[in-house]
Amino acid sequence: MSTIVCAISGNAAEKPVFSPKTGHVYEKQLVIKQIESTGKCPVTKEELTKDDLVDINTNKSVRPRPATATSIPGMLTLLQSEWDSLMSETSELKTQLETNRKQLSHALYQHDAACRVIGRLLRERDAARSQVTTLQEELSNSTPASRGAGREEAETGLTPEIIKRMEELAGTLSKTRKQKNFPDLTPVADIKKFKCVGSHPIHQSTAPGILCVDIHKNDSSRVVTGGVDGQVIIFNAEKEKMAQKLLGHSKKVTSALFHTGKDVVVSGSADTTAKIWTCSSSDWTSAWTCAHTVRRHQAEVSEVCVHPTGDFLLTAALDKSWAVTDINTGRCVKHVKGLATSYPAMKFHPDGLILAAGGEDGNLAVWDIKEQVTVATLDGHEGPIQALSFSGNGYYLATGSADGTVKLWDLRKPLNIQTLKVSDGPVHSVAFDSTGQYLSVGANDVKVYNFASKSSLTETVSLGDHSGAVMGVCFSQHARMLASVSMDRTLKLFKA
Repeated sequence: MSTIVCAISGNAAEKPVFSPKTGHVYEKQLVIKQIESTGKCPVTKEELTKDDLVDINTNKSVRPRPATATSIPGMLTLLQSEWDSLMSETSELKTQLETNRKQLSHALYQHDAACRVIGRLLRERDAARSQVTTLQEELSNSTPASRGAGREEAETGLTPEIIKRMEELAGTLSKTRKQKNFPDLTPVADIKKFKCVGSHPIHQSTAPGILCVDIHKNDSSRVVTGGVDGQVIIFNAEKEKMAQKLLGHSKKVTSALFHTGKDVVVSGSADTTAKIWTCSSSDWTSAWTCAHTVRRHQAEVSEVCVHPTGDFLLTAALDKSWAVTDINTGRCVKHVKGLATSYPAMKFHPDGLILAAGGEDGNLAVWDIKEQVTVATLDGHEGPIQALSFSGNGYYLATGSADGTVKLWDLRKPLNIQTLKVSDGPVHSVAFDSTGQYLSVGANDVKVYNFASKSSLTETVSLGDHSGAVMGVCFSQHARMLASVSMDRTLKLFKA
């Protein structure tokens, strides 16, 4: 069978064309390329155009095999060459893959090392900032050199003027705090409908756990918390976001609360200090600064409490002492040392003339502020008292203990009138609402009790939303909202 051969390439033409002008047969693609580039026949050098080409219709035929593939040895040689070429390419690809793997592994190692370095630098930066803040506070609160370096200021003492102010306030408060009708108080039926409406992990995950919480008595949108990370967080419950972060404590914050009449927050910490924070603007969401630092204690400050006058701060510490400090000046008024035991929990009575302290020995001590002596010691708990709270009318005191119980005390007699078995673990927090009708308890979960009678509490609702131990609980005004904090690093808000 004859084959039409291209005059240019000398090979069989797949799409042959004929030029009557030159008398030659060409491969169509080759000759068109030559015409477009030179306009001449590449064989005869005559002028040639596409119009001079005529397509030749041929039968499609299989190309003949090359001479090397017409015998078995030749075919084996071709296959061997293809195999060798494939193996060579595969080897090159494997080599390239291994190189890429090594480069990627090295890059990932460098990235991980860079992340560790960045993390270390961030921690060092935060530590340096904390030290700078502490030094600035020490500088601002340092006494003049003329008073003597390293020497504590002398106590002013509970002067007759201070006692008189406390007595006058107590007389005024006693007329209002004993009322029995609270028309705006949330009814028991609504308390039973409480459910979690917000869960906020607002403290650092590197030091998880929130230890205390307080809601502003006149503005329920303001919530303050203290955490294991040493931070005091002011949270905007209405906008559900953090408003301010107060840095200055170097260890966990054990107690934090709002001043009822001023834009002031007080906090106590395991770094042996208590701090008085003030807002520089009428807008409470703006910047806060540390106005005073109380440095009277030698061990963890376990509790802080503001006196009803609003002028004095009570601090209790695990060094077996408690102190009263003037909030406005930061100067110590009275420091009581050398007690028989440490007091993890301590609060002023609503009228401000006595204070109650829950001891690590399980006993409850009541002090007379005027005489500065213990007027009553009540026992009954089998473990350290972790928390206590006075009812609004001042008649009752609730104490929570590591023995898992909450005891209700009638201060008029005084004696224990009810014991509630709350948990198999310790009770970390107890808090009456402002009216004294409801008692919230934080242990393994959150429980709310109400006075079923004049001297008996009954469980209203149990809220098991936290995944860790509940460390703090607090009601808003009229018990409209309940806030709780936990070792699961969340602040939870409950409403009906």
